[in-house]
Amino acid sequence: MSFIDLSRAEWLELLIALAIFGVGFSIAFVARGLVRTVVSRITRSNESHLNELLARALRPPLTFLFLLVAVAVAVRSISFLEGELETPQRIWLALTLLMVVIAVQRTISAILTWLSVRPTTSPDARLNSQSLPLVRRGVNFSILLIGGLIMLDAVGVQISPLLAGLGIGGLAVALALQPLLANVFASSYMLSDASVRVGDLIEIAGGPVGTVEDIGWRATRIMNFDNNMVMIPNSRLADATITNYSSSDSFSDARVDIGVAYEEDLERVEAVCRDVLTALRDAHEVAVKDADPVMRFTGFGESNIEIMMKLRAITWTDSFALRHELIKRIHARFLAEGITVNYPTRRLFLQAEDASALTRSAPDT
Repeated sequence: MSFIDLSRAEWLELLIALAIFGVGFSIAFVARGLVRTVVSRITRSNESHLNELLARALRPPLTFLFLLVAVAVAVRSISFLEGELETPQRIWLALTLLMVVIAVQRTISAILTWLSVRPTTSPDARLNSQSLPLVRRGVNFSILLIGGLIMLDAVGVQISPLLAGLGIGGLAVALALQPLLANVFASSYMLSDASVRVGDLIEIAGGPVGTVEDIGWRATRIMNFDNNMVMIPNSRLADATITNYSSSDSFSDARVDIGVAYEEDLERVEAVCRDVLTALRDAHEVAVKDADPVMRFTGFGESNIEIMMKLRAITWTDSFALRHELIKRIHARFLAEGITVNYPTRRLFLQAEDASALTRSAPDT
């Protein structure tokens, strides 16, 4: 159809359609400016940050959605285009569904962002910011996948074979990427459980000790005390026994195990040990002043009476300095007091025939 062949009435319809589109265009940009006010009314929330995030997320798709509605109304007002709108209608429906999907995706992403940074008195009540990228990617992928399938079905594309193909392909990919997926799921578990966080000082049974620098999709990076970065697969970390020194208060015990000879007066030994512990607690800057020192006899060893001594340090790393100083002071005090710490010894009992054989085999002197 040529525009030259249009009648006067058809030209009038065309001008009316352009006017409708112009009005719709104006309404779209007016609505763009009112999105934040409407969002505040709908959510009934005083959280200005949340309202701003939602308004920023909804402005682009809603503006384009208003324009699509204006185009649809304008085109339907043109009578001479009837019978030629089947393909444009399919395109319009696909674009409309696309805008709805994008609006949903951006809204959920904005809510997740707000949940990770919202002010709250309980840190556990907010979404872990370290898990936000993983959660956001998973949600975005799910929404876009479902939205894409709905769009294809709406425009007349049969999605049943596609779903079957996706199922078989997904199974093959899952089998091929099983180690990687195990690490991904382990990282999502650790982030959601919050048992290990970035900045925590941890010790892995049979593994390194250090500060968690990053929890990635595949591996967790730990900076050890040699200033080296250790990368541990998340699946192994999730199955390991971990001591988290940052999970409660920062205090940690400096423990020293020692032994004294069986001949020593244990009352005197106890008094000397408690004197050293109390003096060190009061003098050392990393010792917790209001924590009582601990001294206990713990057992009968092979060569000594075993003793356990503990002082409370301000942090786990401070406990090394406190233990160092405690060993020095106990050693010096035992020497000054004449308290004996035996070397490991053995008492051998020989049968008579063994003793005579030993005598015969000894060289003559």
